[in-house]
Amino acid sequence: MFPVSAFVVIAFVIATAAAPRRALIFFDYLQSKIAESFSWLYLASMTGFLLFAIYLCFSRFGNIRLGSDDERPEFSTVTWFAMLFSAGMGIGMLFFGVAEPMLHFVDPPNIRNGVVASAESLAAARGAMGITLFHWCLHPWALYSLVGVSLAYFSFRRGLPLSFRSVFYPILGKRIHGLLGDSIDILAVVATLFGLATSLGLGAKQINAGLSFVFGLPQSTTVQIILITCITTLAVGSLLSGLHVGVRRLSELNMLLAGSLLLFLFVAGPTVYLLGAVVDNAGAYAERLPHASFWTASYARSSKSQWLASWTVFYWGWWIAWSPFVGMFIARVSRGRTIREFITGVLLVPTAVAILWLTGFGNTAMHQEIYKALNADAPAATAFYDYSPQSYAVQQLDPQSGLPQSEDGEWLIGATAIGVASPQGVKMRQQASRLVTKSGNAVEYYRGVLVHAGTEIPYHPSVEERFDGRYKSEDTLLSLAGYLTEPVLTSSHRGRVDTTATAMFVMLGSYPFATITALAGIVCVILFFVTSSDSASLVADIIASGGSHNPTIGTRLFWGILEGVLASVLLLAGGLKALQTGSIAIGLPFCVLIIVMCVSLMKALRQETNTETPTA
Repeated sequence: MFPVSAFVVIAFVIATAAAPRRALIFFDYLQSKIAESFSWLYLASMTGFLLFAIYLCFSRFGNIRLGSDDERPEFSTVTWFAMLFSAGMGIGMLFFGVAEPMLHFVDPPNIRNGVVASAESLAAARGAMGITLFHWCLHPWALYSLVGVSLAYFSFRRGLPLSFRSVFYPILGKRIHGLLGDSIDILAVVATLFGLATSLGLGAKQINAGLSFVFGLPQSTTVQIILITCITTLAVGSLLSGLHVGVRRLSELNMLLAGSLLLFLFVAGPTVYLLGAVVDNAGAYAERLPHASFWTASYARSSKSQWLASWTVFYWGWWIAWSPFVGMFIARVSRGRTIREFITGVLLVPTAVAILWLTGFGNTAMHQEIYKALNADAPAATAFYDYSPQSYAVQQLDPQSGLPQSEDGEWLIGATAIGVASPQGVKMRQQASRLVTKSGNAVEYYRGVLVHAGTEIPYHPSVEERFDGRYKSEDTLLSLAGYLTEPVLTSSHRGRVDTTATAMFVMLGSYPFATITALAGIVCVILFFVTSSDSASLVADIIASGGSHNPTIGTRLFWGILEGVLASVLLLAGGLKALQTGSIAIGLPFCVLIIVMCVSLMKALRQETNTETPTA
């Protein structure tokens, strides 16, 4: 199975790198079809997983130990919490901790009937935190707890290999050792690597953004690939040192540093406001949880359906695609715990941390926008903060086409693909209702890719059509919300700033010791990067080696390097978006597998309670 898994990943890398824009078209089509046809399945399944996890926790099965009856936990409770959270959503919370609440704040979803919040209002701020917590709290961790408890139960208590095929033993029997079992494990390895490579790309972008903010380092694909190479080397070193040394120590250090950064915001930021917001946000989440858990937009306008597909369905598909990695890892570090202890810890501790983290970062960011609404007499700047709008070069867009312009205003500049790492700019003009390149070729955008008009064939610009100059811009005073939503240019005016990646650093810049906290944020991202990488490498290695708890050093090295290569090649080829969408597509069959897994687990637990000794 090891060669097959490696072949699938390498073949995908080569195919995507060879034709990145065709891959983008295909995966965008696939994502839209999945969202259109299966959003109900994602939403119903994720809510069902939460309810089933709660049932298991409080049922008679909760006392069953994940191991022999006299076995005790391998790691201390504090270390266990640090490891499962660092490997889970660390990079994601750093990347989106400021951006997601702010984006919901400036464009409120208003998905609850009868509740309409104006953009950038106090009601919008509370609603933004409620929907952000809905995406990051109980639902994903319920999913991970079920995957983890299933893997741990069948491996540590039933004596089967620590592999995904094992959880289907009560249904498939000895067929798990054949082709069907191999297919399940290969899908798990591929999903793990795809999910991780996207996070490594996000991590590299944010580290690059932080270094640019502190030291003026340019934001570019080349810099990000160098960062991936350096940090993957650290991850491989951690991986080779083993679970008890590398992963454990880095996870503990990571949580200490991240906790210190969070504490700084609560102390240096609007302390009383944040403490109150923790309680208020928990209430906003509790209010939204029942409605949002079952909301499929069946009785809503198309714009609401599009919002649901872009946010909640995207997250649910993403978490499902990540479940092989996180579930396997927390199973590996949870031997000796009872089912009740396992589910309670995995559900409640990350949820509590998410509420604190997202409040600290999200509400600190939003406070810069709503402080006048909270207190009309509050100054824009004091000795402790500076909320004054800052001047940025904002790209000027053509009002008819919506495209940016060259600095002299002579050309419209369209990207060869939207949303990729390094798109090539193309010189063009608007003629009547169509776009025409400098060479006179009619073009249009199809699923975010520049194609020949009337076709689905990607357009390849000639040398004279390519644009590598400065964009037309205007210096504009922007608050943090404006910074996130406006097309801000780099200092060279030759490209856009990745404002989502830099939002955290811009927010920290409003408080004292901005350089020190920015550096602390960069180190946090690096540590989350390393722990996620070595944890996922370990998971892929365990599955690919047939469930071995301690795979060989050679295979650990192979998977660790392959992850870095996968992220780098796809980032260079502009295929990170394709990879992200691919992970969501992989989440669809895994959603069905997890439903069957729950049935299999329930069958096994019932069998155990009717026998004295559990056996395979």
